[in-house]
Amino acid sequence: MTDPDSTAEDQWPLVRLDVSDLPPTDGARRVNDTLLAAAGRGEPFAAVLRMPAITERPKVIGGVSERVRMLKQLRPRLKQHCLGLAFVVPIETQAVNAKAIRAGTKLWGCPTFATDDPDAATAWAYERLADERGEG
Repeated sequence: MTDPDSTAEDQWPLVRLDVSDLPPTDGARRVNDTLLAAAGRGEPFAAVLRMPAITERPKVIGGVSERVRMLKQLRPRLKQHCLGLAFVVPIETQAVNAKAIRAGTKLWGCPTFATDDPDAATAWAYERLADERGEG
């Protein structure tokens, strides 16, 4: 993804965000802020989120209460406006987070998709948008 943080008008209603180079807690904050802004527009949207690689489950998860609080604030807004979240994560990270990935829709409040292929993630997000517009 060439545009690291995009709710840009030229791409709306597709939001793109690349937090793959950020520490997990900073990435979570950036994802939260970006998705809140997108949902705050009050229009349907989909997002492609490139996430950091995590190859093992941390023994102590820093910022858990903050992440839970952010998700509780975000979920109802996503449920109302988000057509889908496509997460671009390496295969190893998908394995580490398999339980959360399986619970994606329940966790986030909208459909989710995880892949290591940015093009597949983008295609999935565009399909969600097309379905909303009756183009699919």
